[in-house]
Amino acid sequence: MQTLAVLSQKGGTGKTTLAVHLAVAAWAAEKRVLIADLDPQRSASEWRRMRAGSGPGLIESKTGALFVAQQASERAGVDLMVLDTRPSADSDTAEAVRCADLCLIVLRPSFFDLKATARTVDMVQAMGKSAYFVLNQAAPRRGDREVPAVLEIVQGLKQLGLPIAPVGLRARAVYQQAVARGLTAQEALPGSAAALEISMMWDFVENGLFVSRPLARRVLSRPRLQTAYAAMAVGAPGAAVSAEVVMGPGISAAE
Repeated sequence: MQTLAVLSQKGGTGKTTLAVHLAVAAWAAEKRVLIADLDPQRSASEWRRMRAGSGPGLIESKTGALFVAQQASERAGVDLMVLDTRPSADSDTAEAVRCADLCLIVLRPSFFDLKATARTVDMVQAMGKSAYFVLNQAAPRRGDREVPAVLEIVQGLKQLGLPIAPVGLRARAVYQQAVARGLTAQEALPGSAAALEISMMWDFVENGLFVSRPLARRVLSRPRLQTAYAAMAVGAPGAAVSAEVVMGPGISAAE
């Protein structure tokens, strides 16, 4: 069993939205998935209650009981446990990081979100965990260029010592519209840009958790991701850049 921790020190970053979307993407890929709702707000639990029919399993837990729940889930044959953590960088988050095989640190492209990530970065680095920043709720590009706010945050993230995931999520209404119905964007609008973003994000996470090659090489081994990554390049010569298919905010600026 593999464990994915979705982290954020601030509320409102879209952490739970990303967690449930990735859980459904893994479930659709025929993984046995369990969401562990560790956030006292229980947003993931509320989403699961709204959901009609099948989907990922969910347990409500406290981080003090996480290790026991993790062991029980592995014995039960779960392939992937997704940890929806509380928005903090305290001892609860530390336990989630300790149990994780991969950590995603979710933030919006804002100054306050950037400043809030430092303690989380310190935590995952101290434990030697594989971790990536995920930019969420990024504004659409203007033509073939990222807006300055996104580029500034990307540059700031470069100084923190962790890589940025090659897939980011735009500010799209369908994400909130879908979760309000117990669904995800890929279920509510299968052909949408949001659905493609999540598909690409899941490809990246799946490679990081379930493929044995080094992660930096795994990303390029997927033809769909490789094609999309080429299209992401800011101002890439000859690239056909469209707001509907370009997903990664500021990736070329991060290199």
